[in-house]
Amino acid sequence: MKYSFLFIFIFAISFGYSQSTTLGLLYSNGEASPGYTLFTPEKSTSAFLINNCGEIINDWWFTELPGATCYLLENGNILRAGKDSLEIRDWDSNLIWSYPTTNNGLNQHHDIHPMPNGNILLVVSDEYTQHEVITMGRDASITDLNFKFDKIVEIQPIGTNDADIVWEWRFVDHLIQYFDSNQQNYGIVEDHPELLDVNYDNGQIFDWVHLNAVEYNAEKDQVLITARHLSEIYIIDHSTTTEEAAGHSGGNSDKGGDFLWRWGNPAVYRQGTTEDQKLKWPHDAKWVKESYEDEGKISVFNNNFDGEGSESFVHLIEPVVNGYSYSMSNNIFLPETYYWSFGGELLGSTLFSEKKSGTHSLPNGNIMICEYDRSIIFEITKDGSLVWAYRNPVGNVVYNQYEEHTSSTVGIFRGEKYPPDYPGFDGKDLTPQGLLENQNPVSNQCIFVSIDNKQLESCDFSICNPIMDSKIQFNKTICAELIKIIDLQGKIHQTEFDFNDKQLNVDLKPGLYLLQIFQNEYIYTLRIVVK
Repeated sequence: MKYSFLFIFIFAISFGYSQSTTLGLLYSNGEASPGYTLFTPEKSTSAFLINNCGEIINDWWFTELPGATCYLLENGNILRAGKDSLEIRDWDSNLIWSYPTTNNGLNQHHDIHPMPNGNILLVVSDEYTQHEVITMGRDASITDLNFKFDKIVEIQPIGTNDADIVWEWRFVDHLIQYFDSNQQNYGIVEDHPELLDVNYDNGQIFDWVHLNAVEYNAEKDQVLITARHLSEIYIIDHSTTTEEAAGHSGGNSDKGGDFLWRWGNPAVYRQGTTEDQKLKWPHDAKWVKESYEDEGKISVFNNNFDGEGSESFVHLIEPVVNGYSYSMSNNIFLPETYYWSFGGELLGSTLFSEKKSGTHSLPNGNIMICEYDRSIIFEITKDGSLVWAYRNPVGNVVYNQYEEHTSSTVGIFRGEKYPPDYPGFDGKDLTPQGLLENQNPVSNQCIFVSIDNKQLESCDFSICNPIMDSKIQFNKTICAELIKIIDLQGKIHQTEFDFNDKQLNVDLKPGLYLLQIFQNEYIYTLRIVVK
């Protein structure tokens, strides 16, 4: 029999403790968006999926450290970038496909993105000699002996260990310069906001662009990328061929691979003033998904780092769409400012991360934030209220609660939350398997309830909690095909078949357990305390 799930998390048990948690679940007020959070620690070869109580739902292991993101696919498999390769594993961590990117000449870094057709977009960098970059029109005085440009490569997985490159877009094909009329790309920078001024001086003489995120929008057939060192985010046309992507015409926009939209730092295309700069070293720009509260907008983590800043922000941005293109005003791409912003204190410290980090919107309008400097994933409401916080406890070892550690030892690049109805969860066992860390009083207070998303007229029962005198007392007679009692490590302590009673006798040591009731295709799971 197949049982399906909807997840609700509430506080209902009171525990006293004097020391704040340092790892795992740090805070939950029961108002977090339903779902599961996926993350891959920087110092670990594993990836973890947790529920809103900080309990493990699933974990996977890989052959190398991350480089740096992972995604749960709609078929329940997981796609993860390693330092030198990509891997797809099934729900049980069996290897389905692997591809050595470095050995195939692809210096993949930071981010990848799975596409609906099964292909994968990669952020890739190429190195050029100083001479090559000078012929592009770059000023030698702001160029190292070697110079790096990023590109986006789309690969199609083949078999179990191969892939074909099926599409490519490169920054080097969309440059302009007003420095040397004898070199390539010469023109008036101000007249070409669709191109990148190769002599914009951001103080970087080698890693000048530094892409850290790529995302695909299937409805628009467009790609969104984030350039940290240029303090800009860009939209490009994916409906082009590779040949068109290297030029200035073709595709739905008939602009080839030129920028359809760019935002954050108009000084890069010699427009506006310093007051017009809206982003500083941003990360992780994403479109808000269809049917979500802020559908079509773009979320981004604004590190706001300039060597002096001490406060980061998350923003929602609403581009002004004009067909397959985007509108401008006074030669600057719209909007003029953010649709929504958050910056301020979370758990006693101001939101700030000099590097990395990320953000994305949730179906109910809440915002997930991954702050790298503290290795914490937050969930906040649009009014800035904190509803959930979790610090990764995994480095090259799993740290115990209150054990000394630093943010660098438990760093995470991002955290991605998936709603309960995400197709990748269909048919999967979503029973909690305990905590990563050895103990967590905040998790102990978090009651996990799992019920079907149908009308629950047959599940309107309750129990007396905590459990006293070795008896679980229900408020009415319960008819169930099966009842299980499981500890937080997943060990089954008691099973009852064809149960029909108001009382269940148990023989359990004091502690925390999960009571699972299987009833008419529903699973009702409740955390119980045995005294």
